[in-house]
Formats: sequence, C-alpha cells, structure tokens
Amino acid sequence: MVIKQISILKQFQCTGAACPANCCRGWKIPIDDDAYEKYITEKGFLGFLLRCFLVKKEELTSFRSSKHQYRCPFWGMDRLCGLQKRCGTDYMPLVCVQFPRQLSNFGSFCEETLYLACPEAARLFLEQARAKFPFHFEEKTGEANYEETITNDDFDFLNYLLQSREELITMLESGCGLDVSLLQYAKDTQDQCLSYGALNTGVNLGSKHFSLPSPLSYQTAEHTPFTVDASQMYTLFFKGFYHPSLKHSSPILYKLCQKYIRTFYTLTKNNPKAADAKLKSLMESVYEYVPDFDALMTYYYEYYLQKNFLDIFEDYSFLKHMLCGMAQARMLQLFVALYCKGKKKQPLSTEELSVIIGVYERRAPQIEDALKDFMPFS
Repeated sequence: MVIKQISILKQFQCTGAACPANCCRGWKIPIDDDAYEKYITEKGFLGFLLRCFLVKKEELTSFRSSKHQYRCPFWGMDRLCGLQKRCGTDYMPLVCVQFPRQLSNFGSFCEETLYLACPEAARLFLEQARAKFPFHFEEKTGEANYEETITNDDFDFLNYLLQSREELITMLESGCGLDVSLLQYAKDTQDQCLSYGALNTGVNLGSKHFSLPSPLSYQTAEHTPFTVDASQMYTLFFKGFYHPSLKHSSPILYKLCQKYIRTFYTLTKNNPKAADAKLKSLMESVYEYVPDFDALMTYYYEYYLQKNFLDIFEDYSFLKHMLCGMAQARMLQLFVALYCKGKKKQPLSTEELSVIIGVYERRAPQIEDALKDFMPFS
C-alpha cells in the first residue's frame, strides 16, 4: 500500500494542556464500536463511570456532557485527558487518537492530512505557507490500519481527479489565486459528467472513450478574483455557519459572530448597497494586520484541494466542493477582520492567527449547507 502523507503531518505533536482551543471541548465525542465494547465490559468504578457517561442516540454513541457545554467528561482541570492518563492512548476513542489527522483509504493508496481545526495544525500550515513551500504529499509504503473510505470503483475517474488536482495546484502556484475560472472549470466538468452519465450508464467517466477537460485549459492572463458581497455573506453566515450553541461550544467564535450580527444583520436587509460598502471596507482592513493575507489564502485553498478534492470521487459534485473551499476562504477573511476590528494596527502573531483558523475550521464545513442558495452559476 502506498501511503501519502501531507508535508506538515510528521511535524505535528499535540500540545496537550498548552492548547489554546482544546479539542476536548466544542463537540460531542463519538465512540467507535471497539471502544464501546471495552467500556461496557470494564469493571470497577471506572467501568461504572464509563457506562454513566455513555449515551446512544440513533446511530451515534458518544460521551454524555453537561448541558450546553459540549465537553468530554474525562477532560480534567489540568486540561488533559483523564482516560489517557489512567489507561493509556489505546483506551481512548478512535477519534481522539486520530484527530486532527484525516485518513482516507482509496483502496490502492491512502492519503493522510491534518484538519486545520486544531490550532497546532493551523500553526504548522501558516509556517509552511509563509516559507512559500507548496503543500505536497510524501510517499511511503506500509499497511493501512483503517478501512477503505470509498464506494466508487471507477478508478479511471480517480486517476483523472488526481491529475486534475495537480494541474489546479500548478495554476494556483503560478499566480491564479482564488479565481472564478476555477469555478467555471468545475461547472463545465460537472455538467459534462452529468450529461454523459445520464446517457451512458455503466461507462467509466475517466476512460479513454470519454475525455474530461483539463483545468489548465481554463488558465488565462486576465484574472477575475472570487468575491462575496454582503447578501451572499449573509446567506453563508445564517444558512450555513452560525448557530446559537456556539455561545457554549466555541466562545471565541461566538464573540466574532456577535460582532458580525451587530454590524450587518439589519444593514444587509435594509440597505444592501451600504452593507456592500461596509463589508468591502472591513475585508480590506485585514491587510493592515496580515499583509500577506492573499498569499496565505492561495495556500489555504491549495491545502483545501489536497485535503478535499478527491471527495468528488464519490458524488461528482465538482462545483460544490471547489466553491465550498473558496467560500470558506472568504468567510475566514471576514472572521480575521472581525477579530482585528478595534485592535491596535499591528501585525497579528502567528499564534493569534492559528487560533482563529483553528476555531473557525471546526465550524467551516457547515458552509456547505448554504451553497444551494449561493451558487454563482445557474
């Protein structure tokens, strides 16, 4: 088995109690089947505690947490895992052992990346981006200790996606940036897949008999940056991102959300033009605190493609996945700007920016829920 690891993965080490946004708080802790079997058969007082803390709802088994807190009951006052200290890493739920690693098994190869929802992973991302090192995969051979994560068997199409991802990253590295031409490629390719698949069921879309376009053919000298106006940001924020529970699950993010609501909620509905002007001014203020923000966002999107582009292998939704990454980048710009609003005009530290990215990334995937009301193409 070829195992491909993203270039920052080997450097990652959990910072434990020093973490500014600990992963033991902010979400429910799902329990895998192997851990569940251990917990329900554990003897003594530990077994009693484990069974008290377990809760099953529909298909999800998780640790019970106090109302609205979304924190693991084994997270101690020392900000460390009591279960790990007492029984070792092997006794922890699988998600706790793996996070922030994202492990994808495609049958013939695996890809291992890091979720940026961890501040330490975000810090490693920022350091490599600022060193202007592309995010590439380092290959090794070995055995995967996790199951296949795919149901599709059109491996010609998978090879096309791998080649397309390389070409997209080449475009980004050559100065394309977050350009609408990338979305045009996504729309055209998706439309071609759907139209062909409807007429020719059972034929591999990546085969020699069916030629999908190359992203490089969409590269032009003129660039049209992908932007989001006030109404679109309102849609992304309220239909995909924001939830009142953030007050307890992510206090840092909740405060930034409240800043946005106070500034734009009424204004966007009553005076869209004024809201557009205010949003534009706010977004541009980022460069006073993070002068290299555009370059960082190009790397952010490159990293997103390395981590998420192959999701298209399962649903063929080119436009949804590529648009989601761009929308996440623009909303991240909003939250960095909101964080800086009212602060003394001096560059943000890498530590500050990594915490913003870390807490933002835990919620960012929900933006996908709003894309059906946001699509830039009909």
